[in-house]
Amino acid sequence: MTHPGWGDKWADAPVFPPTGSPSRSTQSGKNTGENAKVLPLRKPGSPDPVWPVPSRLVAVPRERPAPAPWTKPPLPKPVFWTHRRLRDLKVAALGVAVLLLVLTLLIVWVAVDAARARDSLEQAAKGVATLQADAVAGRTEQLDVTVADLQKHAADARDATDGPHWSFVSRLPGVGPTAGALATMATVVDGLAHGPLPRLAEVIEVADPASFAPKGGHVDLAPLQDAAPDVERADESVGDALHRVAGVDRASVLPQVSAALADLEGQLADLRMSTATAARAAQLIPPMLGADGPRDYLVLVQNNAEPRALGGIVGTVLVLHADQGRIELTDQLPASEVGPFRAPAADLTEDEQAVFGDKLGRWMQNVTSTPDFPRTAEIARAMWAAETGQTVDGVLATDPAALAEVLKSNGPVQAGSGPRLLGSDLVSYLINGIYLTETPDSADLIFADIAETAFASLSTGSGEPGGMVEALAVAARQGRLLVWSAEQSEADLLEGTVLDGGLRGVDGSRPVVGVFTHGLQMAKIGYYLDTAVNVVGRGSRPDGSRELQVTVTYTSRVDEAETGSLPEYIVGNDESDPGLIRMRSVVYAPAGGWIVQASENSEKIGVSPQKHDGLSRVFEDIKLHPGETASVSYAIISGKHQDGDVILRTTPGPRPVKVTFGK
Repeated sequence: MTHPGWGDKWADAPVFPPTGSPSRSTQSGKNTGENAKVLPLRKPGSPDPVWPVPSRLVAVPRERPAPAPWTKPPLPKPVFWTHRRLRDLKVAALGVAVLLLVLTLLIVWVAVDAARARDSLEQAAKGVATLQADAVAGRTEQLDVTVADLQKHAADARDATDGPHWSFVSRLPGVGPTAGALATMATVVDGLAHGPLPRLAEVIEVADPASFAPKGGHVDLAPLQDAAPDVERADESVGDALHRVAGVDRASVLPQVSAALADLEGQLADLRMSTATAARAAQLIPPMLGADGPRDYLVLVQNNAEPRALGGIVGTVLVLHADQGRIELTDQLPASEVGPFRAPAADLTEDEQAVFGDKLGRWMQNVTSTPDFPRTAEIARAMWAAETGQTVDGVLATDPAALAEVLKSNGPVQAGSGPRLLGSDLVSYLINGIYLTETPDSADLIFADIAETAFASLSTGSGEPGGMVEALAVAARQGRLLVWSAEQSEADLLEGTVLDGGLRGVDGSRPVVGVFTHGLQMAKIGYYLDTAVNVVGRGSRPDGSRELQVTVTYTSRVDEAETGSLPEYIVGNDESDPGLIRMRSVVYAPAGGWIVQASENSEKIGVSPQKHDGLSRVFEDIKLHPGETASVSYAIISGKHQDGDVILRTTPGPRPVKVTFGK
C-alpha cells in the first residue's frame, strides 16, 4: 500500500522496518548509518508495534498546487462621521463665520471712510479749480480762505484713507483697486494742499505778462530770477501729482471713483499748464533778455499777402539787442537786400532740396517756406551772418497782425502819409491797402516803419504793458509769434510750446496734422484768400491707428468787377488772368501715418507723397477765379496708438483760419 502523501516510488516497499530493527546508535549516538536503530511505532492504544517502519526515510518532493492569481484586497470603508470629525467641522465652520463677519465689518468700515473721502476729495478738487482761477485772475483777497478750506478737505480725505484696515482692504480683489484709487487721490491732494498750492499765486504771477512787461525800456529781471527755484519745484510737484493720478488703472474702479479721478486729473492738467508756463518763463526770460550777457536777435516780419507755410514771405528783417533786461532795435533791412546767394547759405538736407529746392537757402524771402521754424531760424541766421558778418543768438518771426495787436494799446497809428489806423484796419492797410496807393519801394519803407514803431513801443513800455504782452501771447497761440534760441538748453525749453513752431507729427498720444498754404505767384493776391479746415475722425483701426478726414476749403474774396483796378503788384507781373489766385495746398500726415487719397470738389485726384523729416506730405495746386471756392479732402491714416485729440497746425493768413472738428 502507498502511504498517503508519499510518491509512487515507495508503492512496493514496506512502510515500517521489521520488529527489533535497531533505531539508535549505541556507539556514536547518531541517528544515521548502519548502526542506527529505529524505534518501533506503536498503534495508538496498543503496547506492541503493529506497523513496520522502513529502515531509511527518504524525503519525496510534494507537488504543490499553483497559487491562485493575486487580487487587491478590498479597502475598509472609512468612517467619516466620527464624533471627533464632527467636532472639527463645527469649529471650522465657526471660524469661517467669524472671519466673514470680521471681513464684512471691515468692508463696511472702509465703505463709510470711502464715502467720507470721496466727499472731501470732491470739495478739494473744486478748491484746486477755484484756487487756480483766482490766482490766474489776480484775485488774491480770497486766496488764504480758499487755501485753508482746501487743506481741511485734503486732510479729511487723507485721514479717511489711512490706517491698517484701509491698507488691508486695498489688497483685496474686487474692492482693492477702488480703495487704492481713493488713497492715491487723497495722498496727492493733501501733498499739494500743504506743498506748492499755498504759494500758487506767487508762482503764477511769474508767468503774468504784466510782471515782465518793459517799463522805461527795461524789464526788471530780479524778481523772476529770485522766484525761479520755487517755481520750478512747484511745477515738479504738480507734474508728479498729475503723473500719479493719470497712472491709476481705472478699469477695475467703481464708476463714481473713476469719475472723480477724471475730474481731478483735468484740474491738475489745467494747473500744470500754469505752473509749466511759469517755470519756463522763469528759466527762459532772464538769460534771453541778457541777464547772463548781451544777446542779439534777428526778427523776421512776414507778409501774409504772399503766403508761405509759416505765414508769408519775409518782408523786413530787424535786429534786437537785449542786455540786462533792456531791449533796443539796432538794425533793419528789407529782406530783398539779404542775398540772394549763389549757393545756399546753410547746407540743405536731401528732403529740403527735393521739396523746396535751393531757394530755401538762397532767398531770405523764402526761408519761411518750410513749416519747421527751428530750421527756418537756422537758415536765416546763416544768411544774416553771410550778409553782415554778425552771428545772432536767436531768431523770432512775426507778422502785421501781431504788430497791430501790440500797437492797439497805443491808439491809432499813423501809417506813412495815409490815415491813422488801429487793429484789423491797420493789418488790412499794411498788407493790401498800402499797395493801392503806394509804390512797392515806399510800401516797404512804411512797412519797416510800422515794425520799428511796434518794437519801440514794446521795448519802452509806452503803451499799456499788460495789454501789449497779452497781445503777444494771443499772437503766439495763433502761430504769429515764433521764437528760437541758438542756446540748446533754451531751445529744449521752447520745444513743444506755442512759440516753438517745430515740425512734428505727434505730441504724446495726440496726432499732429499740418495744413499749409504756399503762394505760387510773385504777387500780393493772397490777401484775398480765406481758408477753412475741418477735421473728422473716422474711427480706429485694429493696429491702434486712426482714420481721419481733413477737408481744406479755399475761398477767393476777389471781386471780379474790381480786378481791372487792382495794381500789377497785387495781381502779379504779366498775369494773363488778373484776379486769379494760384496756390499750393500742402498737407502733412501725423508721425507714422500717411495720406491714402485725396479728392478735389468731390472728384478723386492723384497724390504723390513726399517725405520731409520722416513725415509723409502731399500737395495739390489750386486755381481760384474771383469769387470761387475749392475744397480738397484728404483721407489720412495716423500712426499707431495716437488716440488723443488731433492737433492742427495751419498757415496764419491775413484773417484767422476757420478750424472745426467733427466726429
